[in-house]
Formats: sequence, structure tokens, C-alpha cells
Amino acid sequence: MRVHVESVEFWAPNSDGRVQWILRGVDLDVEAGTFHTVIGPNGCGKTTLLRLIAGLDEPTAGTISLHGTPRHPNDTAFIFQDPALLPWWNVERNVSTSAELAGQPETVVDRVRDFYLKRVGLSPFRHFGPHQLSRGMQTKASMGRAFAHDASVLLLDEPFAHLDAVSRMKMHEDLETHWQLDPRTHIMVTHDVEEAVLLSDHVSVMSPAPGRIVDTVTVDVARPRSQSSRLQPGFLAAVKHLWNILGSER
Repeated sequence: MRVHVESVEFWAPNSDGRVQWILRGVDLDVEAGTFHTVIGPNGCGKTTLLRLIAGLDEPTAGTISLHGTPRHPNDTAFIFQDPALLPWWNVERNVSTSAELAGQPETVVDRVRDFYLKRVGLSPFRHFGPHQLSRGMQTKASMGRAFAHDASVLLLDEPFAHLDAVSRMKMHEDLETHWQLDPRTHIMVTHDVEEAVLLSDHVSVMSPAPGRIVDTVTVDVARPRSQSSRLQPGFLAAVKHLWNILGSER
């Protein structure tokens, strides 16, 4: 599903009641079935933009449409930086949350649960509670829950920020595999330029607050990708280009 953000602005009152602009004139076009990442400095409004696309907040001005129609919360699934698993439910119920809460028949819930537990590699841990999982496994459960939601657009808010380097590389490979199997539209925000290039078809750069999109870079690297893709000329060129853009926006 194509996501179109046009002239979006967002402000919130600060501690003394004055208006603080977080986004000003954001334009973003995400092609259907692509992986698009937004990068930028701290406080530029990356997470706010994701929340607006998800419908968790409303823009002060501008429009957001999905496939040319006003967005609906059910069109998106959100993978948060914190896995945010329900502590009173085990792994399998966390993964099948959307099907269960939608009142689907038990047979459907069972199929959804089993399919996505297997996809994220957590079938052996289905009866574990969230507190019994490592941070990487919690992230996998969060991803499984989002994949299981019948949404056309997946929104990822720095989902790997708290993982160690080895776990992060493994999650990159897993996400690439999932996207190849189920190429829904993905929009991610991250501070990691190389992560953005490795996973994405396009990477957009935001300015310091109030945030706006200043440029978008197309990543010319063949898929499927792996850690060895970091050595390809297209990868190195995209990383260099993005760092140049970020440096010019200080």
C-alpha cells in the first residue's frame, strides 16, 4: 500500500505553554511494497511521523493517505522500540493478539499463531512468559505480533536499538527474509545509517527540529541482502551520500 504524506505539520505545547513545532511541511511518498527508512538527528520528529502515519496522533495540518484514501488504524501495525509485550500473556497469545481481539474463530487464531510463531522462530518458546525471554527474543515476539496483524503497512520505531551487535545483525537477516516472503510496505526510523541502507529501498533524511524531509536516497543494492552486501559499491555510495546530507543539515 502506498503511503503519501503531504504538507504535514505537528506542534505540541512545551512546559511553559508555548507552542513547540515538531514537524513543519513534511512531504513523503512511500511506494507500495517497498522498505523505506527515515533517519535524522535526535528530536527531529521521526517517531512523531510514524505515530501520525499510524493514526496514534493527528497532524496539526496536512494530510496522510494510504493508497489514496484517508488512513485507518487497522491499515498499519507498529513495532515499537520497546517490545511492549503483555506480561500476563505467554508468547503465543502475544503473537496472536490481533486475531484474538478481533474475535476470530479459535481455528483461525490457532493457524495465525502457529504460522507466525514458526516464522519468527519462537515455536519452542510458545508457552514462555515475556519475562523469560531475552531482549532479542522479545523483539522477535513483537515482530511476530505485528506480522500477524492483517495490516498493509508495518511501522518500525528503532526496533533493534537495544540489541547487541551480533543479535542486531541476526535480526537484520531475519527481517530481510520476512520482507522477501511478505513484501508489505515497511516504514522504519533509525539512527543507524548503515542499518537503514542495508534494509531499505529508499532512505529519507529529516532536518533538525522542526523536522522536514530534506532528501531521499535510492539504495542501488540487489536483493536479497546479507551482511556481505555492506561491501558492495552501491551500499558504500549510499552510506557516503547520506552522511554528506546529514552533515550539511547540522
